[in-house]
Amino acid sequence: MLVVFRAYGPVRDVVGAKTVERELPPGATLEDLLSGLLEDHPDLEDLLYADGDLGDAVSLTVDGVNVSRLDGLETALSAGDEVRAAPPIHGG
Repeated sequence: MLVVFRAYGPVRDVVGAKTVERELPPGATLEDLLSGLLEDHPDLEDLLYADGDLGDAVSLTVDGVNVSRLDGLETALSAGDEVRAAPPIHGG
């Protein structure tokens, strides 16, 4: 199944592209996607993770829903899903 990863800000700088398409097996999770991206771009680990879990330096969404409202790293992905990684937006 094809999943689209869209990178913004420092994530895009590390990945070197705004959009990355990945073919994943059925039943894949967000963790599976990120693991594959980390193999190609090990510097992503410092941006995405803190203490072995997702950090707060980057906001991750699946089809517009923050993964903290879903199942975090265990969020199931489906064909055509769009995962976005961007710096969090803070209001004031």
